[in-house]
Amino acid sequence: MASNNEIESAVLKWRAERAEFLRTQQKSWLCLAALYWPKTGPNTFGSHPACDFVLPAGAPQQAGVFHFKNDALSIEPAPGVEMTCNGGPLPLGPLGDDQQEEPDFISLGRFTMVVLRRGSATLVRLWDAESPDQKAFSGLNFYPYKPEYRIQAKYFGYAPCKFVKQSDIIGEIVETKMLGYLIFKMNGKDCRLDVEDAGDGSFFIAFRDETNSKTTYAGGRYLVTEKLDGNLVTIDFNRAFNPPCAYTTFATCVLPPSENILHFPLEAGEKKYKDDH
Repeated sequence: MASNNEIESAVLKWRAERAEFLRTQQKSWLCLAALYWPKTGPNTFGSHPACDFVLPAGAPQQAGVFHFKNDALSIEPAPGVEMTCNGGPLPLGPLGDDQQEEPDFISLGRFTMVVLRRGSATLVRLWDAESPDQKAFSGLNFYPYKPEYRIQAKYFGYAPCKFVKQSDIIGEIVETKMLGYLIFKMNGKDCRLDVEDAGDGSFFIAFRDETNSKTTYAGGRYLVTEKLDGNLVTIDFNRAFNPPCAYTTFATCVLPPSENILHFPLEAGEKKYKDDH
């Protein structure tokens, strides 16, 4: 069994790795540069302000056209503009979206695009490898590690699974499969949180508490538990983290369900990224 010092060191290492991902990776949330809503028919894209999808400076003025028909998007480059899809040629038919096992990532110089599916919406996401937001990144903010926020909870599975309708940050409604719920006590209060499957025997939790909009992100926070052991699972709220929409206006985060509200300030884990967002 790991000592308290080893557990704290692992949490601090995880926090540093999280910051390093945001600071260095080309698909960091800080590199998101736009989110486009296509209309039926042709949608021109490029850096020229007359384009339907206006790309940042550095992209060709007329880069090409997205064709949107029957909820599917295909892409046509402008003459002389070089683009690749997953490192190879562009597909002739519809682009694979982010809900598929192998999405089609379109590369245009320093820019990357992919089709998103969110509820009933079809969108186009754009990353910029030279994002000024990533260049300005100065680190993340966390509460100090507190061992009392690492607790054991009892797991109860839903039979059958429970489906919950949740809003996302762009106003779409998504249906989420909840495997069960956790029961635990914290700050003298009995608590209950619905959980999703995070894979490998662990659970994903989206939750709110009374620090939101004060010291933590207004939309709530996320958490991944340790692996289930019998009917018990360890939750470490020191590992609570912000959803992507805490860092950019171009994310599409799902917000915590109404069931997952803790009616006290949970002063552990990640704080606000910036006070003005």
